[in-house]
Parts: sequence; structure tokens; C-alpha cells
Amino acid sequence: MCINLSCMIFTPHCTSLCLRTSPEFGSMRTYSLCFVLVYMCLILSSAPDRANNWTDVVIAQEGRPVTLPCSDGPATVAEQVTWMMMRPEEKHWTLLLSVNSSRRPVDRLLSSTHGRTFEIFEDVSLQFIATATDGGRYSCLMQQRGRKLKEKIILLALLKLTLAPAPPIPLGSTVRLTAQVSPYYAVAGGMWLSPAGVPLLTVVPAQGTLLTKLPRVNRGDNGLYICSIHVQGQSSKPEYKHTLNVTVNAWEAAKFPNIKYDSTGSKASLSNLPVTLPCPPVSGDYVQLYWWKPNLYMSNPEPELVFQFDRWRNHMKQNRSNFQLLGPSSVEAKGNFSFLLRPKLGDAGRYQCEVFLDSAVFGQSTTLTVLHVSNKTSSSTLDLICKYAERSQVKRAKWTHVERPDVQLPMKAMLGMLTVSVSLPVTPETAGQYICTLLLENSQTLNYTYTVTLPPPERPCCVSQRPTSTTTDSTGFLLTPAEGSSVPQPSALLPSLSLLLFLMPVIAVAVGVLLWRRGRCSLRRNVDVEHTLSHYSGEVENIYENPEDLRQSPLHGVYMDLKPTGETDVYRELDRYDPCCD
Repeated sequence: MCINLSCMIFTPHCTSLCLRTSPEFGSMRTYSLCFVLVYMCLILSSAPDRANNWTDVVIAQEGRPVTLPCSDGPATVAEQVTWMMMRPEEKHWTLLLSVNSSRRPVDRLLSSTHGRTFEIFEDVSLQFIATATDGGRYSCLMQQRGRKLKEKIILLALLKLTLAPAPPIPLGSTVRLTAQVSPYYAVAGGMWLSPAGVPLLTVVPAQGTLLTKLPRVNRGDNGLYICSIHVQGQSSKPEYKHTLNVTVNAWEAAKFPNIKYDSTGSKASLSNLPVTLPCPPVSGDYVQLYWWKPNLYMSNPEPELVFQFDRWRNHMKQNRSNFQLLGPSSVEAKGNFSFLLRPKLGDAGRYQCEVFLDSAVFGQSTTLTVLHVSNKTSSSTLDLICKYAERSQVKRAKWTHVERPDVQLPMKAMLGMLTVSVSLPVTPETAGQYICTLLLENSQTLNYTYTVTLPPPERPCCVSQRPTSTTTDSTGFLLTPAEGSSVPQPSALLPSLSLLLFLMPVIAVAVGVLLWRRGRCSLRRNVDVEHTLSHYSGEVENIYENPEDLRQSPLHGVYMDLKPTGETDVYRELDRYDPCCD
């Protein structure tokens, strides 16, 4: 199926819609699709034709002179020049003036029937002071001898620039720079630029309107701000630039006497757990958060500004790293602001969020109580310490034992701190869960649970398991294997013992061969076997020297007297210091 969609975009007459249907499409489905396309064309054709309705676009400010050119090149000589106008809501042309250049000069003032004064020049261009109702299409028709020589249609769009508040602007104010173009379909796009030419965040709150804001202005915001507008369709000048002058009064500060406060709330949180601090339900331009330190509710100290965020400049400033801004991160987003805080004990206190929207300020306060539990161990006790800050919201604090709630616990109470002591070693009666509970003034409760466990049972002294590491403990207690260490099991030792029993005979044979070779080496060097340490010449069957003989021997060497029984004996002599057999 082939669908010609050109009529849906450019052609106002949808009767020329072409549908070439292949046989596989049913007739009912084809008719339904055709109906939908024709309906869409009718909707689009009801809007103004923005592409071919004019040959030029001019954007002018209200209250200032505007010139509409009739010719883009050299002046064309024509006998008759006719200017007509059609406003956006009108459907017919209205005659403004008609000039016969052959009868009168064209550089003169002419007056129309509506009481407006126009000035026409030699190039038959038209000039007048633009008013709010002068926007629309203008037709310049040039005729020669009753025939149409040239016609030009110009779309005149009126620009209205507004600045609020009016200059000089007090310090700290939120400045609005607005550009409104009528008719709106003359604008294809645009933006605001800073005096240095840097693009500013620009939104379109309504068709044909360009808006930017400067929250909390200071003296550095002075200067000429530029509104750059791109026109729709064909034009001899595709971009128009207009300026607004912003002047900040350095000697006057903005005042916000009518701050609208929501009801003050209270919250409680455990330390290091996230808690949300709400802001007023307003999608504003500027947000700031103040903080009063905890436990100072009896005095009236100065707050600390801990967070600021400018949505238009995308500028953020914060004094703490545990804050996080929630909500819209740009001015286009919709929604409410809030803050996410992971509080420490010292972050308790009163917070006030203020949202600025133009010249109005909305505020909301939240009092935050923080609970923190820690422990401290001595030689005889385990102290469980429950600390809490912002005491103005705490009605009562207590420690309880879950398994034995009726037992009176040994506690010590101080301002903002409650301590319970557990005797060491821990017994089955003192082990279990201990809960620190805060009862707040708004009837809410906040709990923290601490579990005290029994120590692991000791290993019996007669355990037969061998230690896995060497110990220097003089008592001889066996060390308990550390977690992850590998201890050989009996099944793993059996192969090692079998291998050792197999190797022992082999080692013995090797040692024997070594000794035999050393004996042969001594015989080859004619070493006298009879030169021994023994002075006993009798027949002694024992091969070991007499201790008395050892004491009488000289100190030049030590020998063992071996008595061979035959020429084939393996052991002939053992010489420990023979260099031949080293």
C-alpha cells in the first residue's frame, strides 16, 4: 500500500489523498485508514499555513517605528501601489491605502480611513508606529496599466519585552526577562543571552513566549541582556535581536515580609540512616536551607545557611557532604523540592527550607531528633551507651531487656545519654537483646536494638588433636586452629606413613654403600688400621672403645677400632677425617 502523505503537511486540500491498495489489504481496513488520514489532514489544515503564507517576516517592538519593505531589490516603477492588511483572527484583507505614483509624489504623509497615519517612501515601503493590534499579514501590490506587476506578503510580528521588577532592582530579587511575540507562529525558536553573549536557560511557558530568570541578583548581574529570535519560514532577515537593560540597586536589598510558612513538623532518625527533610510544595526558582544547632531551643541563636540551589543558573552551594537535594534539577522539571540527609548525632536540630518563586517566599520547618548507640568494654562490664540530640522532642528514654522486660537494669542517666551496664563475663541471664527506646512528644517512638551474645565455649584440656602451629605458651595448652587453616586428617596421614616405611630400607642400603666406598678409599691410601686410639692389645669382641682408652689417646684424631672377620667384609674401617674420602 502506498500512501501520499504530502497533503498532510503542505496541502490544505485533503481530497487529493492517494491510496493505492494492494490486493492483500481488505476494503474495510483500507477505508478506515483513509478516514484517519483525511481526518488528520483536516486538523492540520485548520492551523495557519506557516510555510507559504508570506514571503518575508518582520519583528518589531511595540511603540517603536516599523518599516515594511515592498521590494527586496531596486525600486520597481509602478503606476499603482496598494497596501492591505489581514490580522491573525481575520479572514479578509482590509485596505490601508492606495497610491497612484503617476499623479502625486509618494514621499508624503497619507491617512487611512481608520485614523492611522502612514508614511510611504520612494521605494513604496510603508512605515508607521507599531501598536499591539498591528500584528498580522501585510500585502503590497504593485500594478502597471491595470495589470499585476508584483505582490509581496509580509508577516509583521510584534515583540513585547518586559522586565520585572522594574529597575533599579533591589539586591536579592528574582528578575524575570520575558519576550512575547504575536502572532506566535512567526517564531521558530529563540533564547536569552547574557551581556557576555553566554546562552541562558530559556523556557517557553506559552506559545511565542521566551522566559529566563535571574534569581538573587547582585551587582555583577548588571548589563544588556539579548533576546535572539529565529523567525518561521522564509525571510530576508532570519534572526532578530533585541535587548533589555538590567540595573541592580546596590544600596537596597529585597524584602520578603510575607513569607508563607507551612506547619512545623518533627522527625526522628537513627544515625547514618537516610531521612527526608521536606520543603514547601512549590516548584520555585531558588531553594535554601537553614539549620539551628540541637538543644538550643531555649535561646534564639542565628541559623546557619547549609544549602543553596539556583535552578536557572544550575548553581549549587552546600556546607555539608551528607546532604543531597531531591526533586527537580532544572527549571523544566515539575515537582517539589526535598533534601535527603544521613545524619550524625551532631546533625540534629531544626531545619527550615525556603523556596523562592518570583517575589514570593514559602517556608517549612522540621525538627530532627537523632539517636546513636555505641558500646564501651572494661575489664568487668560492657556499657551500652544510648545518646540522643535535640532533646526538645524527647519525652522519655529507656533501656529494656527483650527476654526479661520486668528486670530492673543497672543504668546511669545523664543529659542526652542513657547507659546500661552488663557484667562480664556474659551469662545466659544477661545475654540477649537490649533496646533503647525514645518516646517523642508527638507520641512517636524510635528504637535501637543491641544484641549481647554469650562467649564461645572453651575447648576441653584433654583434646587429642595436635596443634596446627607452634606455640611458646609455657603452660602447654594446645592452640585452637585458626579459621581457614588446613589440619591434616588421619585419612590424609596414612599415605604419608606408607611412603615413609617404603623409603627406610632404601635409605639404609644407600648409607651402607656410601660407607663401603669410604672404606675402600682408605685401604687404597695404605692407612694403618692398627693405628688406633686403643692401647689395649687383647682380643676384644666389642667394637666400641673403652672410655679409659679414650681419655689416654692423643688429641690428633678420633678413630674407631673395627675388627674385620674376613676379606669380604663390607666395613673395614671408619675414618672420620680421611681427606681422600671427602
